[in-house]
Amino acid sequence: MSESYNRHDISDELWSLIEPHTIGNSGTWGGNAKDTRKFINAVFWILRTGAPWRDLPSSYGKWSNVNRRFCRWRDKGIWESIFEAVLVEDECSWLLIDASFVKAHHHAHGAVGGNQDIERSKRGATSKIHLAVDEVGYPQRVIITSGTVNDCTKADELTSDIKCDVLIADKGYDTNAIVKNAIDNDIIVVIPPKKNRKEQRSYCKELYRIRHRVENAFAVLKRWRGIATRYAKHTTSYLAAVQIACVAAWGKIIVDRA
Repeated sequence: MSESYNRHDISDELWSLIEPHTIGNSGTWGGNAKDTRKFINAVFWILRTGAPWRDLPSSYGKWSNVNRRFCRWRDKGIWESIFEAVLVEDECSWLLIDASFVKAHHHAHGAVGGNQDIERSKRGATSKIHLAVDEVGYPQRVIITSGTVNDCTKADELTSDIKCDVLIADKGYDTNAIVKNAIDNDIIVVIPPKKNRKEQRSYCKELYRIRHRVENAFAVLKRWRGIATRYAKHTTSYLAAVQIACVAAWGKIIVDRA
């Protein structure tokens, strides 16, 4: 029988996918096999609802213990390793990249040493999610910056070491460096040229029509209130949250492909 009992709890299928990459299982140091799934369910509840840690229902355990364990997994890179472990494949036919603003709640301010990747602009206090997805819309890489960082400056970091045949992005990524780097790696560039280019480049408008899939990916991620608004003071915590949402949102696709 499924151990899930609340609406935001993970399914048996997703748990079977995640469990091999968790720590604290039977036979490992500091075994916590009885509550690892409940702990992950608690984290899901926080991120799905956007509630403060102190409001975590007592059925999930003491909020401070869950928060402390979330931070330990963050610092050990466990959330990142789970995200990387369940990637559908290490190469794709088409790679789509884009970035999206997220509002930073006032609770996200005040980190020791100063705000982390939060800047004020005409949009208010914002951070930005930079995302690379495959042709299906499954995330391949996530980067968090302040909202004032130009999208194109993170293109190399988003695409490095990801094998693909076609790179699709909006005209905000139309720079000589990005285009040259793609061509040098035998990648077809599907990026509309900016109007101020002296020599306009041609691009495949048919392929460009699928660019909405990366926008769809953002829409799915932002169904999680803890993603749509940034509450985490530390960038590493917010990045872990986005990685968790990526795994959860497309968990069914991964299971179906297996």
